[in-house]
Amino acid sequence: MAQWIVNYLPTWNIIRISGIAAYVLLFAGVFLGIAQGMPMAKGKPKAVMFKWHTRTTWLAFGLGLVHALTLYIDHYSPFTWGALLIPFTASVHPIGSGLGTLSFYGLVIVLLSSDLRSKLGRKWWFLFHMLSYPVFIGLLVHGMVTGSDAGNIILRMMYVFTGLSIIGITVLRGMLRERKGPEITIGPKWTPSEPAAEQKWVEGYGLAGTVQPKHLK
Repeated sequence: MAQWIVNYLPTWNIIRISGIAAYVLLFAGVFLGIAQGMPMAKGKPKAVMFKWHTRTTWLAFGLGLVHALTLYIDHYSPFTWGALLIPFTASVHPIGSGLGTLSFYGLVIVLLSSDLRSKLGRKWWFLFHMLSYPVFIGLLVHGMVTGSDAGNIILRMMYVFTGLSIIGITVLRGMLRERKGPEITIGPKWTPSEPAAEQKWVEGYGLAGTVQPKHLK
């Protein structure tokens, strides 16, 4: 009975749909994760973005699992467990399939590190979480190389659009963080409490820091 169900399942359609949907959801998760870290993201909007960042990433993981398991039971071109679990050993599209396997492992690490954030500490959590970028790039290449619909112009445009979107929002976040950075000053900062003549004398002779403020004298 179980074999009959497997034989008549539309496995090829399940593989295609689950793979594309997993990629789109991962894109949404990565995009929202970057967006909720923007300096202007505060309060309720930030909380909503974080919630959907988490949900879409976990949904991407679930659909990725369905994608892999369906490849194993597919009666047209089945994958062995070795081809699925060991990168670059598949007989069909070994590089693209290997990137898919590595990206899946990377996604598992990202999700586990998020759940263990309090134990790992911010530094290690951040390092593990940065794997989101290679995971996304790996799945983008995986979809473009191995997908049976990769030649479809609409899907190609989708891959280009999502890739450029992640690059764009990453650059924007970096620029905004630079603008919000700490104030940098060179030399002693002018304060109205110091007489102008005394300030000029100190600066002129390079003795910054040698004059005590009045309240410390």
